[in-house]
Amino acid sequence: MTGRRELTSDDVRRLVFKAIGIIADVQGELELPICPRIKETSERLRGGEFRAELLNGNRGVLAVNGSRPYAMDYGAFEPPSTIVLDSRLPFCDRPLDIPQLPDTLAHYCATHEVIHADDHTGGDRLLSETRRHILKDHGDKLEKGMRIIEQEGGTDCIDGQEELAELWAMQYVDMVTHYRAYVVLRHRRLPKLDFIWAGLRNDFFPPTLLTRIERQRGAGYVFDIIIRRAGDYCLIDALREFESIGERSACTYTV
Repeated sequence: MTGRRELTSDDVRRLVFKAIGIIADVQGELELPICPRIKETSERLRGGEFRAELLNGNRGVLAVNGSRPYAMDYGAFEPPSTIVLDSRLPFCDRPLDIPQLPDTLAHYCATHEVIHADDHTGGDRLLSETRRHILKDHGDKLEKGMRIIEQEGGTDCIDGQEELAELWAMQYVDMVTHYRAYVVLRHRRLPKLDFIWAGLRNDFFPPTLLTRIERQRGAGYVFDIIIRRAGDYCLIDALREFESIGERSACTYTV
């Protein structure tokens, strides 16, 4: 990538367009709709802006294994066509000094933001359809969630079920974006990728739920529910399905 120096805006551009090429190749090889509009997204990003900035202070690799939801906050996509990566990515493994990790994490973050950009190219359908599904089919969970928020005094941030549904939909979109980025780079066998993926297990709805479902159902099934059937599935459904798989596995083991 760049060695032990901070990223520049030119580095970000190179990482982004390398990610676009890899996504296009891998989705063709695997015949999976990872980024259905990648050609249009590529054209949009050619006129975009790329920045290397210090994001959220100076963090080391422990942030990858931290307690924050999806603590992989080393990048951002700003519609319609701006991608920002943390300028300190080449130092993400300090103080542990893990060879190959910074390079893989830089490619992972660029891939992650390109996938967000592709969703935006499609009108953010996954986000809007997931929000609609939560409001329509999980009203009981929203009601329970709002009761907890009210008890904890959090209504200044979330003042109703529609805002809570929006938050859950955004969390779901980020979860499946992580999964899609992982599938791409797993196919390319990038080193230390499993170390990065393991660091995302600490949230109540970790994206590793999807790889566990994939082991039982296959990648085609997962992409069918998150892309082709957008609006039929969300965080709650993923957790239920994972728990169901665990129960079936336990019964099989007992027998």
